[in-house]
Amino acid sequence: MNQEYVFKLCDEEREYLRRELSQIQYDPTGTTSYITEVRMAALRSMPRRIVDCLNNQKASLNPFPYIVFENLPIDNTVTFTPDPQVFTPLAKEGFLSENLAIAIGSLIGEPYSMLHEGHDIVNNLIPSIKDKKEYTGLGSEVELDFHIENAALKFMGDRNYSPCGLALTGVRHDPEKPLTRIADAREALRLLSKNDIDQLCQPLFHIKVPYRWRLSIPGELQETDLVPLIQGDIDLPEVAVAFYPDMVRPANDFAATALRHFHDAIREVSFGIDVTPGRLIYIDNRFTLHSRDSFNPSFDESGSPLRWVQRVIVAPNLWNHRNLNQVKDRVFNPVTM
Repeated sequence: MNQEYVFKLCDEEREYLRRELSQIQYDPTGTTSYITEVRMAALRSMPRRIVDCLNNQKASLNPFPYIVFENLPIDNTVTFTPDPQVFTPLAKEGFLSENLAIAIGSLIGEPYSMLHEGHDIVNNLIPSIKDKKEYTGLGSEVELDFHIENAALKFMGDRNYSPCGLALTGVRHDPEKPLTRIADAREALRLLSKNDIDQLCQPLFHIKVPYRWRLSIPGELQETDLVPLIQGDIDLPEVAVAFYPDMVRPANDFAATALRHFHDAIREVSFGIDVTPGRLIYIDNRFTLHSRDSFNPSFDESGSPLRWVQRVIVAPNLWNHRNLNQVKDRVFNPVTM
């Protein structure tokens, strides 16, 4: 992990941020007034060095691949882990984790959610017994291999439904410590031959839409036409790829070889980080891949999972979502795509 991308609050900064954000009632629908209130509180209480960093990320002229925030305020008491899709205020005391994720997301872009990924604007990633073998944030028994979030959705006609970034923060911690792994695709591309890069930059790959998207829109678009995995200059590329099983279908053997070499390079440059309470990771989804290790989830005495991670996905703006079904203020349903 590059320490240039790590921002640690001192205790005084942490407590100032706590006082400001703990006064705000979390709104799971993501109304404009709620987003504005969190954004203003963040601007008042976050250190200037962090606000400058987030503004730089928003401007996208020299973005970081990821940003790690340490020593953040945490909710005082977490009683249990809720159902991932049910808003359960009694699960913990306060809404600091939700407000922090929204604060970071709202200073870079516009937070939102897709209904099948999370019924509220902040998604709860909690291991599910029913879904333990799924290649989703609710799975646990399978490795969720390196991917760009919703990679195929970069190619929905003239629209890009893939987020520009996502924020992950810990609420409850599993002692098994399943790691989230991060890989800057720019570093991986520097390890590849020119021939491999040429293959990756040509429209030689079909990318499937994510598992839950396929269930949400059965019979509709299930994979892209032939598209490139890399677009633009390799020093600031736009990357679209997912390495968990059966997600990318190369057009020929040369493309398949380049894809395999790219996967090997991504693994080589990656590092693992534990998403714990008090830590938030922002991942630039345009050229930074992430994964999650497989693990055996731990449970408390009541049978509640100990791993509880929250996620906020971020778009530069919501213009591309204008024709989707607006289920809540910032929660969309892709069924009308």
